[in-house]
Amino acid sequence: MSTWEERAKLLQAESQRFQQYLSELPDDAWNKQSACDLWRVGDVVAHLVGNAEFYAATVERGLKGEFDAPEGRPAAGTGHPSLGAAGTAEGAIANRERLGGELLSTLEARTKRLTQLLSGLSPEDRDKPCYHPGGIVPAGNFVDLRFKELALHQWDIRSALEPSAGLAPGSMSSMVVLLTESFASGSIRWAFWPGPALDQPVRYRFDVAEPAPFKADIVVTGDKFRFEQSSAGPADIIFRCDTGTLALMMYGRLDASAAISQGKLEVEGDAGLASQFGQWFKGI
Repeated sequence: MSTWEERAKLLQAESQRFQQYLSELPDDAWNKQSACDLWRVGDVVAHLVGNAEFYAATVERGLKGEFDAPEGRPAAGTGHPSLGAAGTAEGAIANRERLGGELLSTLEARTKRLTQLLSGLSPEDRDKPCYHPGGIVPAGNFVDLRFKELALHQWDIRSALEPSAGLAPGSMSSMVVLLTESFASGSIRWAFWPGPALDQPVRYRFDVAEPAPFKADIVVTGDKFRFEQSSAGPADIIFRCDTGTLALMMYGRLDASAAISQGKLEVEGDAGLASQFGQWFKGI
């Protein structure tokens, strides 16, 4: 697992690469449908602008000892994508319309402000609590939260234009950091959308070795789940894949059946139970 300092540098480098990629897109690409159902490419970029603005503001407030919910935001720990997906989509579209021809330059400015703020955090600052709808988050974790946002939404854009696109390699450690935590928008709790209770729980075991290891069980009871980082007992389903496939599945970008057909996922156990994973884990 990479260090925090290494992940902060990787975030800066990937942000610059993405900015360059966007600057080279033809004009007609900005109006094409992204992998996000409600957003065109320009809307995804506008969402990343808003995300950078929010993260910078909440970290700056946290450094001053302020971590209450800002006006118009839910209390920390009560937010979930199932509650605000429509509003998030509408906000990104409105942001894109407002920024117009300044969208790309605004992304560059807002991203630079955020990455400079995060990379400049002292070890003491990294532990200071900050507001997030998913929970109170240490300031340092916003490196991983932003990397998750950047990597997933970059994939939303690139996969719509380049079907073979994968997640940014440098983001994998941040993905695993977030999935093994219990708060905010990168956690399994955030990715899980509850449904009807099951008669019997289903134990999904992930055996991910590279490039960032993730070996854990997720036990689903339909309306709830629990996360176990190690278990020696039997599992109903064993998933073997790389870290990028794990993240795409967990955040609702790739279902198990598609991952199997694409040769990205090996499964031991009942194929029907394997395919049901995506009905609970949809991320954002």
